[in-house]
Order: sequence, then structure tokens, then C-alpha cells
Amino acid sequence: MSECLKLLKELVAIPSVNPVYGGPGEPHVESFVSDFLRSHGIEFRVQEVLPGRNNLVARIGPDDRPAVLVEAHMDTVGVAGWFDGSPYDLTEKEGKYFGRGACDTKASLAVFMLLAQRLAQADTPLSHSLVFAATADEESKQLGAFKLAELVGELSIVAAITGEPTRSALITKHKGACRYTIESRGKAAHGSTPELGENAIYKIARIVEKLDRYAELLSQEEGRAFIEKGSLNVGKVTGGIGFNIVPDSCIIDVDRRLGIGESMEEAREGIETIVQSETETEVSTFLERPALNTENDNWFPQALAKSAEKAGSQTDFKEVAFMTNGVAYSAAGIPTVVFGPGDIEQAHKADEFIEDGEMERSLSILEKFFLS
Repeated sequence: MSECLKLLKELVAIPSVNPVYGGPGEPHVESFVSDFLRSHGIEFRVQEVLPGRNNLVARIGPDDRPAVLVEAHMDTVGVAGWFDGSPYDLTEKEGKYFGRGACDTKASLAVFMLLAQRLAQADTPLSHSLVFAATADEESKQLGAFKLAELVGELSIVAAITGEPTRSALITKHKGACRYTIESRGKAAHGSTPELGENAIYKIARIVEKLDRYAELLSQEEGRAFIEKGSLNVGKVTGGIGFNIVPDSCIIDVDRRLGIGESMEEAREGIETIVQSETETEVSTFLERPALNTENDNWFPQALAKSAEKAGSQTDFKEVAFMTNGVAYSAAGIPTVVFGPGDIEQAHKADEFIEDGEMERSLSILEKFFLS
């Protein structure tokens, strides 16, 4: 087993399911990464994000040299319905390594840890200083990334990589994400006399119908590329008590994805206009995150592409629908690229895996960037 896979196996063995999925969060992985950095003589700081949940940040290289951030999150989604055996035992089958976090995104974390180790021990000067970071809470509100972004100026960070499974391709653009909860209130009554009540589910049903039409309009916008188009999905409905009670409350969760030309304010106003069509109905914001829009001809993705060529890898610039921690660093004003081993098609699945050789390829590209 390669050095990359050995480290991945140790990381996968540590449960770090985000609390929103009923897990313990990142503290045990944080302890493991801390021990790793300490054992290699790498100084680091602990940055509190939430009580008991922290980022780890280490700067390697001359203080007077601009730094490039490489960051990966420590938390994972839940493990309910895992397809076979333990999700915390990295298991190999036909060149595929299965385990929760195997690709999203403990593989990136392992690669970045090994990069930090090698750069700290390097005999040759670095092209840029490195800021290594392991962050909390990506699978919920990305609070760790936005907390880390507060250090961009202090640490002289001029560009950022956020680790996600991209098969070592360079993602320079991805959609933003806005998530809202819509609640309608009605009046309870006995099911035999519904005329005496006010059915909150009916209110939400009318709103859902309008949201469906709104989503269809977003998808049909002419003249817009895929990355410029927004989308909308109603992901959860909660309401009612039983057959014979008129429901006095109903709640839905709405996921609104932003194209790179759309603003968070525009998305929110579109939802609010629909919600206002029903009485006693309100919308609240769970999170709002902008799109990532790094220009392909920016020096940073161009330099990474050249490093990939030197490493003998074929890579290209890609645009994707999913959202990442990268928006936190982009919002801080620095060019940001999403990059890492593994395939996003495997992320969050009940049989999540990474293929042999993926991690080594990503590590080779990053070494070429920092050591050339």
C-alpha cells in the first residue's frame, strides 16, 4: 500500500461525520492531523470555528514570500445505508478503495498533509510559501472556510486550492448555493370540519407549484451557458399530524443554485416574491454562498496547468454545478481553484471509493508547483 493510501486508511478509520448528520464532527481527525504535523516539526495554530470544532493552520516557507493556501475539510456526510462492512475500514476491491470520506475529501486531506511534510523537509527553495489548512463544517455551512478566509491578509495568501474530488482537473468556476426554509401557518381544526380551519399544507402546495414553474424558467433561459444558469429544488417537506386534523403548519426546504452571473440578492428576492403570494407564510435563510468564478487565464490556474504538464498529467479547466469551500477564499479576493484526487460522482454515496493512483497524481502536480 502506498504512502498516500496508508495515510488515507488512518483518516478514514476516524469517524468525523458532521453533526448535522448526527455525527461527532471533526475533533478526532483534528487530533490526528495535529499529531502528524507535530511529528514532522511543523508549527501550526488552532483556529476555533465552533465550540470544540476547530481549523488547523500551518505556514511553511519564508515569511516574506507570498503563500498559496491548500485546504481540505475534515468532516464527512453520514454513513446510513453503507453498502458493505464498516464505512471506517478502507477496503480494496479491484483497484478501488472504499470508505466514508475516501474521496470526499479525506483523500485531498491526506495529499495536502503529505505535501506539507515534503515541503517542510525540502532542500530546494519553494516557489511559494505554503499555507496548509484542515477545516471544519464544510458539509453544513462552510463556517470553517469562512473563518479561515479571515487570515488571508495576515498570512500573505495570494491564491487558494480547496480540496475536492476533481480527478486532478482544475475547477475554476462552479455554481453558488442559497438554501431557504419556507414556513406556512394555518389554523388547526377537526378533519370532519375542514371549513373551520386553514390548511397550511395547501398554502405550501400552491407555493411549490409556483416554485416549480420558476425552476422551469431558470432552466430554459436562452443564451446562457450551463454555468450561468440557476436552478431550484424543493428537497424536504414537513407538515401535518394525522388524517383527521387540519394542519396548522407546513415547512419546506429549498435549494437555489446560482449561475455565475446571478447574485444572492436576486435569488432571495425571487423566492420572497413567491412566498408573499400566501398569507402567514415566511422565508428564512439557512445559507447564501456566491458562485466561484476564477478566470482561466489568471496566473494561478495557468501555473497549476503547467505544473500538471510537468508531472505528465493531462488536465483541463472545468465548470461544475456543485459548491465548495472555494467561495470563501474567492470572496476574500484571491484566485481560487478546486482540485484534488477522486471523482465527485462517488461523493456522498453508500459505496464511496477512490481509485488507485488518484492521490499520487494530485500530489505530484502540487509538488511540481511548489518545487519548480
